[in-house]
Amino acid sequence: MIKLNNAVKAEIEKVHEVSQYLWQREWAERNGGNISIDLTDIIGNVNITAQEQLFSIVMPQSCAGRVYFVKGTGQRIRELREPGYAGCILKINDSATGFCIIWGGTASEHFAPTSEFISHIKILEAKRALGIADKSVVHTHPLELIALSHHPDISKSSDLFTNTCWKMLPEVRAFVPRGIGVIPYCLPSSEELADKTTESLLVNDVAVWEKHGAIASGRDVLVAFDYIDVANKGAKLYLKCLAAGYEPEGVSQESMDILKREFNL
Repeated sequence: MIKLNNAVKAEIEKVHEVSQYLWQREWAERNGGNISIDLTDIIGNVNITAQEQLFSIVMPQSCAGRVYFVKGTGQRIRELREPGYAGCILKINDSATGFCIIWGGTASEHFAPTSEFISHIKILEAKRALGIADKSVVHTHPLELIALSHHPDISKSSDLFTNTCWKMLPEVRAFVPRGIGVIPYCLPSSEELADKTTESLLVNDVAVWEKHGAIASGRDVLVAFDYIDVANKGAKLYLKCLAAGYEPEGVSQESMDILKREFNL
């Protein structure tokens, strides 16, 4: 196993921090949710001695040779309090057909990345191709965003879903400025879901997987978490108002337009 430098250690410590937030919020039941980071630019030289494992699905060729931290399949988010136990750092081979684990993955003898790794890779590679500095992806199961995705009308429109959350609090409009994309239900871990998620996150800050969860990317895992956390606050406030027996008035469109103009959102 390689020795981690300080830059990598700092990113891994953020994983530890965010994983506990997700667990405490009840957003990560059992092995639900996952986290990935592209460490390629900070990992340094890597001496590979581990045995190569093959991917069961086709990865983008552009990720060949890159290095990632990722939670393991079947591992619990809360167990990322020990990132080297429930997660690993792996290097993808030169043909993008397989990988070698170079650090961590001590939870099991046949440790492998989350089955949703394809979504994370496609998101990060699409953003890298556009020169966007996002290096991290967080997928989790935020209660109120999922509940709102069951709404028979709001769930059918990304614009309506976004505005429902935006209008509940100025900070949601300010800190999720590109909005929330709703992806109609797809089979978890499927390539269809990966492609639709990638497309959504090129224009939105958060993608909601209908009746499943939410996913966001950012320059680090704290930024990605913040997008989901703030978006969920909007959904939570809206549902609280409904539970109290009234449809919330919300911040007016005029006020949101002023906010957009004043803060250059």
